[in-house]
Amino acid sequence: MRFEQGANPTRVKAGNQAAILKTIYHCGPIKRSEIAGRLELTLPTITTNVNSMMARGIVRETGSEPSSARFAGRKAHLVDIVPESRHFAGVEIQGMRRTVCLLDYRGRVLYKKEHIGEEREYGKNIDLACGMVNRALSACGLQPEEIAGIGVCLPGLVDTRQGVLEVRPSYNWTHKNIREDMAARIGYQGPIHVENNACARAYGAQLFRREDLGDAQTFAYLFINQGVACPLVLNTAIDFGSVVGAGEVGHMVMVPNGAPCSCGNRGCLEAYASDTAVLHSCSQAIEQGEAPVLRRLRGEGALTMEQVLAAQEAGEEAVVQIVGQAVHILGVAVANINNFACPSLMLIEGRLFSRPENWEHLLEVVRQNLCGVIRTGTRFLFVEPDPFSGATGAAAMAICKDLETYIEL
Repeated sequence: MRFEQGANPTRVKAGNQAAILKTIYHCGPIKRSEIAGRLELTLPTITTNVNSMMARGIVRETGSEPSSARFAGRKAHLVDIVPESRHFAGVEIQGMRRTVCLLDYRGRVLYKKEHIGEEREYGKNIDLACGMVNRALSACGLQPEEIAGIGVCLPGLVDTRQGVLEVRPSYNWTHKNIREDMAARIGYQGPIHVENNACARAYGAQLFRREDLGDAQTFAYLFINQGVACPLVLNTAIDFGSVVGAGEVGHMVMVPNGAPCSCGNRGCLEAYASDTAVLHSCSQAIEQGEAPVLRRLRGEGALTMEQVLAAQEAGEEAVVQIVGQAVHILGVAVANINNFACPSLMLIEGRLFSRPENWEHLLEVVRQNLCGVIRTGTRFLFVEPDPFSGATGAAAMAICKDLETYIEL
């Protein structure tokens, strides 16, 4: 059983420090008096903590608020985050791609790089990813100890507390201590945060898409790639919301006793609507002579989703049917998620939705399957697929954790 911790002066002070820094981060440039009003703390408390943060170089004054013509007196100075004061690395490890980025405190991308090529062996993936991090640091003139945090994300079930990948079924990776393995190879003693790659994208959305989120109290992030995941996030104005689970909706059964899934079950959403499933079905259509246009587009290389979508646009019947089935079953799954969780907003990222006609198909299926009694008007936003959204999301997670745990005793 877990008990709530009581308040003591040290814990209260630490909580105040983190709250002040987060308020400056989200609302800056901002007056000290406004921080005090938002947090219901005394102005001396705010001044003491802000001055300390300024001495450490993570906050600075950025000018003065224009004074009113009616009232003379000292102008209130505004304070804001110093973007270059802290740096964060983000890493995403997938089967076909590894991506790395380096961000400043405000999320400005200083460096990004991807390495493409299938690698199924765990140790080699970690070696490649760590080598990319070291090259990123070198390119930016930084040493490992100058990084305030590293975020790592990958598909599968992750124990975020321990930094351990519990299982990635499609690659047979189990109980892999990502945190320890990355720290040893990079020679890094700072915080390393490990998360599912869909959850990392949710962190990125919460940090970098505040305008899109608006006043949404909850949002879901549907990510379709080699698998399908949809974490739910409790969103607030200045605090970072709680990511609720890994959102492994790809393994909810859509067709009882249906097609086999990498998890060992049958009929999972992932077996019908993931990029992996679509590419497998399209490859079968090519081999059976049902997709000559797609065969020509593929050439001698491996089939890609971009080629599948081009064949869909060309009207190749077999491909249109395969894509249509995937979008339809995703629409039913999205309706189920909305019937269950009723998020204010759902962001959807997947190469299937690079084509607007697939958006329209999905939303029509969702409308047909929503429960009218509990319909809440969920807003849908299709996110442009970005090969670096996982790495930047992982770095965003590291920034979020840094702000949440800031303490100067």
